[in-house]
Amino acid sequence: MARLGTILLTLLAGFLLSASRALAADHVVGGSVWSIPPSADLYSAWAANRTFLVGDNLVYRFEIGFYDVVQVSRREYEDCTTDDPFRTSRADPAVVPLDAVGVRYFVCSVGNYCSLGVKLYVTVQNPH
Repeated sequence: MARLGTILLTLLAGFLLSASRALAADHVVGGSVWSIPPSADLYSAWAANRTFLVGDNLVYRFEIGFYDVVQVSRREYEDCTTDDPFRTSRADPAVVPLDAVGVRYFVCSVGNYCSLGVKLYVTVQNPH
C-alpha cells in the first residue's frame, strides 16, 4: 500500500510540473523581429498589451551582427547606455527566461538603435 502511495505522489508531482510548464509562454518580442521600429513606442505598446509571468520567456529574433539584446538597469534604459549590463545576448534567437517578479529592462547596444526605439521593459508578475 505504501508503494502505491509513493507511485501516486510521483505521478501527481510529474503532472503538476508538466502542467506548470504548459502554462509558461514564449513572448516573441514585438510580434516578429527585434529591429528599428517604425515608431519609437512600438515595443512599449506591444508590452502594454501582454501579461508577463514568472516562468515565461522573452524571445528576441534579430539579424546576428546587426542587433543584440542587453539587459540593463532602469537608468541605463532611460539613458540608452550599457555601462554595467546584467547580461548580453548576440545569438539569434535570444531567449531570456523571466525567472523573478519585477521590472526588466532591455536595449540594443548597436549604434544609436536604442535611441531609435530598440528598447523594451516588461513587468514580470507572480503567476499565482
